[in-house]
Amino acid sequence: MRIGLLSDVHANLFALRSAISRLRTEGVDAWVCAGDLVGYGPHPNECVETIAELGATCVVGNHELMMLDELPDTRAGRLARRSIVWTREVVRSDVRSYLAALPRTADPAGMFVAHGSPDDPEEYVRTDERAAELLGSVPAERLLVLGHTHRPWLYATAGGTLYPDGAPGAPGTAALPLAADARYLVNPGAVGQSRQREAVPKARFALVDLDRPQVRFFAEPYDVEATRAALRTRRLPRDAVHIRPGRMATTTRRARRLLDLATARLHR
Repeated sequence: MRIGLLSDVHANLFALRSAISRLRTEGVDAWVCAGDLVGYGPHPNECVETIAELGATCVVGNHELMMLDELPDTRAGRLARRSIVWTREVVRSDVRSYLAALPRTADPAGMFVAHGSPDDPEEYVRTDERAAELLGSVPAERLLVLGHTHRPWLYATAGGTLYPDGAPGAPGTAALPLAADARYLVNPGAVGQSRQREAVPKARFALVDLDRPQVRFFAEPYDVEATRAALRTRRLPRDAVHIRPGRMATTTRRARRLLDLATARLHR
């Protein structure tokens, strides 16, 4: 069973098409999507249609929940809030119904899927310690698939982080084996909203082979200028396709996370 892993599409149709094309070339039996089909990008209706047509097992992301008014936007940045307002105005009723029906977690064969974490679609799971804790809370035979961070990651209970973003070697050139005596968390990265330090954004995704078993990560080129042209037409910011990390942005995000943690403790 070869499963194409997608996450954080963010209404970027050109990136999504590129990811699907590459995965079909590799050979895919089923599709899994870890949420955030909408938000930021210019093609929410088309991206949701495409995922639905794949028959993908899909969970809801925080951007869907904000758009549906099921989650406040207080933890979202300015750009995210602006795009959610626009998305609410343009999304079709059938697309809204599809998104409203998505579960927060899913458990296709061999996997357990959520967006941020199984209990919180807004949680950024980035540390080995948190990954180990979460893997202890899902069924033992399952590969835990998460999104939300926009960064590819493979963590193993035996060995820790095995694939950080920026690891030596081009993504997709080598398969990473999945040992039978370990449990794994895999984040395929963002299809449509790059957060990497790169001049030209790429679509990121992964392919899991449950029979071998192994995982491969991909960073595929797509028509970035076509996406930016669509953003201009809809009067959306060009940064909606690529938020390049920088010192100021990192400091702001860190401060926001600390504030969120402090607020959560006060309400316990």
